[in-house]
Amino acid sequence: MLENKVEQFRKAHKKDQPLVLINCWNVASATELTKKTIKLVPTSSYAMSTHYGYQDGETMPFTEILDYIKQMGPITNYITADIESGYASTLTDLAENIEALIDIGVVGINIEDKRPNTEVLYTITEQSERLDSIKQQLNTIKKDLFINVRTDTYFTGDIIKNNQDEQVLNQTIHRIKAYEKTGIDGIFIPGLKNKENIKKIANETTVPLNIMLDIHEDSIEEYLNTGISRISFGPSIYLLYNENTSKNLNHFYTALIADITQYEEQKSIELFKIK
Repeated sequence: MLENKVEQFRKAHKKDQPLVLINCWNVASATELTKKTIKLVPTSSYAMSTHYGYQDGETMPFTEILDYIKQMGPITNYITADIESGYASTLTDLAENIEALIDIGVVGINIEDKRPNTEVLYTITEQSERLDSIKQQLNTIKKDLFINVRTDTYFTGDIIKNNQDEQVLNQTIHRIKAYEKTGIDGIFIPGLKNKENIKKIANETTVPLNIMLDIHEDSIEEYLNTGISRISFGPSIYLLYNENTSKNLNHFYTALIADITQYEEQKSIELFKIK
């Protein structure tokens, strides 16, 4: 059953109709989102750790993350978990964490190539070894999982300058091509906003490209037809909710989804509504 859900999720990534993820920050926000018939529940590590009283950067206990995900309805919903760099200091620990996520019904993960609480990226060799260990664990337990690999080439240092830097573009493509060899399912590049660079990267990669937009500042429409297959909003939805005087989640999601639905009605995006 889980394999079927993972494959459904995998097939929802389309260049001509990108999947839009409405990131959640706690059990209540996930529950309310699914009441709107959206069955895809993507967690945001920053939003989730902040909401539950932790600093971002893998300070929230992994067992606590698992417990909250269990309460988000992984049996009936499609949960993709933001696990930062994996909450693991060894490849064995990483493999065990992946198995624990699968055991509770998670269909996908985001995993970074940046070391926890630093501005330092893993070397390509190191990150490739980590990704290989995940794939090996999946083969061992004969399970499926959508592996969305986040590279922080654009998200480290000066993001504005990075978007104009040809060297950053080339480094990003180099990393993606190495990660692709491990059998990943998607590539996630937060901080990337240069539309020409997005198109170049989308043309260079064989896996779906995921970018992160800010719900406050960015327009989905501007990024359609750039080759992306997935759009996330990271913690910006959580921040927008906290700015509201009213904390009524029903009203918040009703307004938020109404703004996005126009693109779904035009078949420009996919919201992953399961009837």
